[in-house]
Amino acid sequence: MANLEVVLVTPEETLFERPIVSLKLPLFDGSAGIYPGRAPLVGRLGTGELRLELDGGQHESWFIDGGFVQVKGSVVSVLTNAAIAVSQIDSNAAEKELQALNAERVGPEDSDYASHARRAERARRQLTVAGRK
Repeated sequence: MANLEVVLVTPEETLFERPIVSLKLPLFDGSAGIYPGRAPLVGRLGTGELRLELDGGQHESWFIDGGFVQVKGSVVSVLTNAAIAVSQIDSNAAEKELQALNAERVGPEDSDYASHARRAERARRQLTVAGRK
């Protein structure tokens, strides 16, 4: 029944290329569901859960950290800075990182604040995807 082919790529490697039924992914300004027959699309990814619907009603989830998505025909290419299977997220490490970031003083530069806010948001979203918050 799978009518889409998804390719998940990081700068280091192609993590997988497989058939799927549909997917949901975080965009920079929201989220999107991709189904067969979708019009072509190029979008900027956000940070959060990439949820794949597989044949037989099974699902698989990955945590992705920014990048781009391209939909062309039945092929969905997800090019991301980093990806980790949700089952592999270390919730304790993400919680410790978030606590440390919340206790940290942020420098006066805008770039310091932006970097700090991005790391904190990444840790929060990892906890959400892993089901901790």
